[in-house]
Amino acid sequence: MNFSAWNDAIDTIYAAAAAPNLWPNTLQTIAELLDARGALLLYRHDNGRFGVIVSPTLVMMAKEYDEHWQHLDVRADRVFQAIASGSRDVWADHTIFTDEEVARLPIYQQFLLPHGICWGMTVPVSPSPAVHVILTLLRAREKPGYSDALQNQLLALSRHVERSLSLSIRLMDAEAERVGLAAALDRIDCGVLVLGADQRVLLANRMADRLLGSGLAISSGRLRVTDRAANQVFQDRLAAVESGTVPGPEAQEPLIVPNGERGLIVQVLPLPTSIDVPALQTASAIVLVQDPARERPFDPAVVRDAFKLTLGEARLAVLVGAGAAPADAAETLGIALPTARTVLKRVFEKTGVSRQSELAALMGKLFMLRQ
Repeated sequence: MNFSAWNDAIDTIYAAAAAPNLWPNTLQTIAELLDARGALLLYRHDNGRFGVIVSPTLVMMAKEYDEHWQHLDVRADRVFQAIASGSRDVWADHTIFTDEEVARLPIYQQFLLPHGICWGMTVPVSPSPAVHVILTLLRAREKPGYSDALQNQLLALSRHVERSLSLSIRLMDAEAERVGLAAALDRIDCGVLVLGADQRVLLANRMADRLLGSGLAISSGRLRVTDRAANQVFQDRLAAVESGTVPGPEAQEPLIVPNGERGLIVQVLPLPTSIDVPALQTASAIVLVQDPARERPFDPAVVRDAFKLTLGEARLAVLVGAGAAPADAAETLGIALPTARTVLKRVFEKTGVSRQSELAALMGKLFMLRQ
């Protein structure tokens, strides 16, 4: 692996956090790093709104897809079903379709192959509990299917994409390009604090002001976590950002800090020095703060990381842990009830519980919510 190219790709991913217009070129960087023709992000909100972002090499292909193929895409249907089943983190075409299916399905024979593409691999990410996102890479037909090594690299990159999207998806919803960054930040549903190189708070949105309290505080212009142990982890992450260290797996996991009777979910996003956003040119990091008690008590990404689940398993776990019957959870996720029961069995095994009430209590403890 070219580690310089890998680090450059990660910088590019975080540059798109506060500048969503950079995502098409960011996707192209990811695609080229993993030897793909192009990449796309498909995102869907719980309220039914959806969108797609594609790399420049896939623009014409995406236009044809929108006009003729989006309602005939059995490949996408199969991929979403596979993701919801939760048995893997990354799905490649050869793990979902047989050679015989590739040879006869119109989506391959009449669309993908004429565009010189055959192989894809997809990973789901969860930048917000209310938004479902998949990242897909498409590869030229003359190349082999994606190896396990490339799938693992995509999984590693996807965690950085997820963290960056946790801000940029919200900025897109807030029409940041039209109203400006500061106004857009005040529209979004989580706290955002922009920190300078000396860790001083340069900018805080309205939600951040509301969430400051017993868990987070600004002291002498600097953001602090009031819990001593959590603050040490928080300061270590800020120091890593200042040193330019690429965050490892543990540093990518959200930090849950005590805040009275509940916990706040805190993420630190590094900002590359090359970012071309005037309001952020002296900034080194963005801190996102979410209150899990405001709308949905359980964030699938946090549950996934805490219990080493796949994202598909975590999405079912949060529904059942919040009180949904398995049949209702299956309907919400678009999977069959027997599949949901199989996934739930794996969740119980991985979390060490045997009943739905125990799962709810476990998640309440994780998020520090009073039961």
